[in-house]
Amino acid sequence: MPAKGVFKELKQEPYVVELDERDDGGKIQDALSKIVGRRTVPQVFINGKHLGGSDDTIEAYENGELAKLLGIDSKGEDEL
Repeated sequence: MPAKGVFKELKQEPYVVELDERDDGGKIQDALSKIVGRRTVPQVFINGKHLGGSDDTIEAYENGELAKLLGIDSKGEDEL
């Protein structure tokens, strides 16, 4: 599942910046490298805090941390 997919699973709409569709995409990638030490994408931020790349985001989704960071309940109503 791609990083975008976990947000869909949580019924959240992420703000996505498609670097390959922007004239300044390379500059943004350079800035990401300086800020987080990685040029790879995606790089996910929650409320201004860097979560990580795709693997980090999927792991946070699977262990419930992503829902917690987003301030939502990740458990289904049948588990109440």
